[in-house]
Amino acid sequence: MPGMTALLLCASLLLPQEPTDFRALHRQIAPAGTEAWEQIPWRTDLLEAAAAARASHQLLFLWSMNGHPLGCV
Repeated sequence: MPGMTALLLCASLLLPQEPTDFRALHRQIAPAGTEAWEQIPWRTDLLEAAAAARASHQLLFLWSMNGHPLGCV
């Protein structure tokens, strides 16, 4: 993918300096809290989420999948 390589090269040239650790680089590329899905109070325990939904009279959204998380099979 020559286009993706060029894009990554251009993005790397825009960084002011090379950070020494991954966390600093990640903060420069994607600042926390900018995505809407990060504002949702996600739950990982199904029974706890069901009890909270029942108590607040809200619907429960269940995300479930089978297979490789990136879709590679």
